[in-house]
Amino acid sequence: MRRSPSDFQPSAFARRLYAHMYAWRARYDGVRSLQWRRWTDGIYPAYRRLAEMVRHADAVKLHSHASFLPSSQVFAFNLFLPFREGRRARLSQLVSGAVGARLTVDQVSFEWVPPGGLLGEIAGERPAGREPATAADVVLWGRLPRRRRAAVLLEVKLSEGAFTHCNGRTSPGNQRTDVCASANRFFADPNACYLRRTKRATRDRRYWDIFSRSHGSVRAAFPHADPDGPCPFAFDMQQPMRNLAIARGIEQARTVRQAWFALCAHDDNPDVRAHWAQWARLLPDPSMAPRLPASEVVAAGEAEGLTDWAAYMRARYRL
Repeated sequence: MRRSPSDFQPSAFARRLYAHMYAWRARYDGVRSLQWRRWTDGIYPAYRRLAEMVRHADAVKLHSHASFLPSSQVFAFNLFLPFREGRRARLSQLVSGAVGARLTVDQVSFEWVPPGGLLGEIAGERPAGREPATAADVVLWGRLPRRRRAAVLLEVKLSEGAFTHCNGRTSPGNQRTDVCASANRFFADPNACYLRRTKRATRDRRYWDIFSRSHGSVRAAFPHADPDGPCPFAFDMQQPMRNLAIARGIEQARTVRQAWFALCAHDDNPDVRAHWAQWARLLPDPSMAPRLPASEVVAAGEAEGLTDWAAYMRARYRL
C-alpha cells in the first residue's frame, strides 16, 4: 500500500478488511486502533528481530504508513520473512507451478531496487535520500535446472484497488501530452514519451529500450493494447510495466537467465485482481502475468511446520 488509509476512498473490500483487522486487534492486544506504535509491532512476534535485520541488510525504505494494520509492505514482510532463513522447498514448489518452470528458491529479498543504470531512473547506482526508484516488493532469487539463475519479482497487494498511476501524464514538464492521449502515437515513437527524460533527470530512462530489445519493438511487447485508446501506461498500468522492465532488464544484463514478474495479493481482493487481468491482456501471452495467492504462500509455510505463524496470518488477514 502506498498511502495512509485516510488518503483515499477505500473500496468495499478494503472497508471489510479494515473492520476485520480492527476487531482482530481488539482481541489480539486489547487496543482498538488501525495503527501500531512501532512498525515491527505489526510483524508476527517470532520474526520481529529478523524484520529489523532485513530492513538494514536490504536497505529497505519503510513506507510512511508502515505502522498501519493495512500496510502492504508489512503484509509482504509477514508473508515472506519465514522463507528468508527457513526451509523453502514448499515455496519452491508453489512458485514453480505459478511460473510454469521448475525453480528452486535460494534467497528472498525485500524492496529490491536494481542498479541505477538498469532503468536509468536515478542519478547514480543507488537511490540517494528520497530519490524515487522502482522497486520489487519481494524478489525470489533461485535456480532453474542446470543451475541457471532465475528470479521472480513480486508485487504484493493487500487492500489496494489498483496500481499507482503515471505521474508523467499530468506533470507540468510534459510537453507531449498528445503521446499520453494516443496509443498509436506512443507506439509510433515511444521515445517521445515524457518518461524517457523527465524534468531535471540526468539520464534517459530505459523502459522502451528494454522492451524493444526483448520483443523487437515496444508495440510487439504489448500487442493487445487498444491502438485507438490512450497510451496503455497513461494510468495505473505503468506500475506493472516498470516492474516487468526490471525483469527483462536483469535478463539482458545476464544477472539471471530468466525472470518473471508476478502478483501476490490477498485472495479476496476483487479490484486488484481485475486490474491484473487487464495487465495480462496487454501481453503477448496472459501466462506471462502469473499470480501467487497469499493463502497459498501461507499454506506453503504451514507445510514446512510453521503452524502458529499460519494461524496468525489467517486470523489477522482473514485468509
